[in-house]
Amino acid sequence: MKRFLALALSLLMILSVLLMAGCNDGTKDDGSSSSSSTSSTTASTSKDTTASDSTTESTANSSTESTSDSTTESTDSTTESTSDSTTESTSDSTTESTEDIGGTEVVPTGKEKLKGYEDVTFNGATFTIVGADGESDGFNSAKEIYSEESDAISVAVRERNAWIETLYQCTIVGKSSPTPANDAMTEVSSNQHTIDLYTHHYANSGTATGGKVYNLYDLGSREIDFTKAWWDQQYINSYSVKNSSGKDTLYSIVGDFALTTFDCTHAIVFNKTVYQNDPDINSIDIYELVRTNKWTMDQFQFMVKNSVSDADGNSTLDSQAGDILGWIRTGHATHGLHTASGLSILKNTAGVLSFDVSNNTDTWTTVIDKAIEIWAMPEGQTLSYSVIPETIAGGYALFASEILGSSLANLKDYDVEIGLVPYPLYSESQENYAHYVDNHFYSYSVPTSVSDIDAIGDFLTIYAYHSTYLVRPAYLNVYAYDYCSDPQSAEMLDIILSTMTYDPGYLDASLEGDLSNMITNGKNNVAKFATAKAKNASSWISNFIAGLDDNNV
Repeated sequence: MKRFLALALSLLMILSVLLMAGCNDGTKDDGSSSSSSTSSTTASTSKDTTASDSTTESTANSSTESTSDSTTESTDSTTESTSDSTTESTSDSTTESTEDIGGTEVVPTGKEKLKGYEDVTFNGATFTIVGADGESDGFNSAKEIYSEESDAISVAVRERNAWIETLYQCTIVGKSSPTPANDAMTEVSSNQHTIDLYTHHYANSGTATGGKVYNLYDLGSREIDFTKAWWDQQYINSYSVKNSSGKDTLYSIVGDFALTTFDCTHAIVFNKTVYQNDPDINSIDIYELVRTNKWTMDQFQFMVKNSVSDADGNSTLDSQAGDILGWIRTGHATHGLHTASGLSILKNTAGVLSFDVSNNTDTWTTVIDKAIEIWAMPEGQTLSYSVIPETIAGGYALFASEILGSSLANLKDYDVEIGLVPYPLYSESQENYAHYVDNHFYSYSVPTSVSDIDAIGDFLTIYAYHSTYLVRPAYLNVYAYDYCSDPQSAEMLDIILSTMTYDPGYLDASLEGDLSNMITNGKNNVAKFATAKAKNASSWISNFIAGLDDNNV
């Protein structure tokens, strides 16, 4: 059934794009964008590949390991939970639900101009966006800009581009490169301009202080409203930082166009057959627990403990020996455990960064204690990411933790019924679920080589808006019906994607590793860590603010 639904969705979206292509003179029938003369850039196709002999993007302050099919993270951390992120395709989604047009309430579909932007026309301009080809680590941000593939998400990406091109009279060109940031910075240094937007990862703070990208708060005469649902509010809350003069700065952005961010989000899947066949747990409605904020670490522990089966009776649980485990995970799930609390290492309060482990040591200590307790359960097992799909699909575990782009995407070809749930709350009083985003995700920036900042500012907003209504729903549907096995999983995915977190303490300042090591080793040294790292954290924050002061763009 899930294959049939996914195929039907793909066929419907392909038909929609073909119809759009037929009415859009600026787009070829095969979905590739035609060349256009403009102040932005010129290029001949939407699927252009940029070769580069230069070194790959700097990993700046973050140490990572590359993997092709999964994810890894450096020894870094977490952040606070909430986000006002949006969609329209699931039951609890919260986009701008209606617009008052001529006295009539209209539900946005992404196939109409954004309210307030009805007068925008780009007069045939071309906007070129460069994404990563995924060759170095398997995370392909170029596909979220343009893809010729036939899957439903790629079709939705082309549909978004086609509607934008038609409604606002422009052409979108997607380029694929092994080094998007290097390409963009080379243009800035050589006073050239073909790239309007580019994707980058590992170095958001370095991008902000490098002086070669625009402060998005100053991008054009029409101020961008970053409170809108099509922007990732938690990313903005984490990376919108005041300089020493109190000026708001934001040099990169994430929205519903940034699908690698979705793929890099750490969450939990479960084998529905194992769940349904176990009389000790099958009466528990996990989805209802999530909806009512009763999906807690205590409930998770209960299910992990009571779902196991010692097949060979040797009193030692091992999923690779045919036993059923309660929870399998990679080593990175330690990060997921403490992030689930909603706590940040470097907390951003109205644009001011602080070392929250020092400010909130007692709460951090309590969280790490609980995480250690859960990690040490004999019913859990740490495995390589490469064997997790076959283990959970084979029915040798109830729960499995990994990033969505691995835990779900790698299960799609197995004959197994899979469900999806958020990481549990630490208590029912916790405001939101929280999920860390692995540092392989890509954010977007505008290089200073772009001269028409009014046009790119309007385009960026329009691109985000139409992505929310055309691309995000397709992503939710594919993951719910092709990769998972029930419509409730789409609802769970919406919750997960609306509570993604980004902590500069993990992504930039390299402060997370010690916290994960405490969980792995079973030794809670939060108080010592808070004291020992306070100077490092303070120094990093000071240097970052100084870099913002030096960057007047």
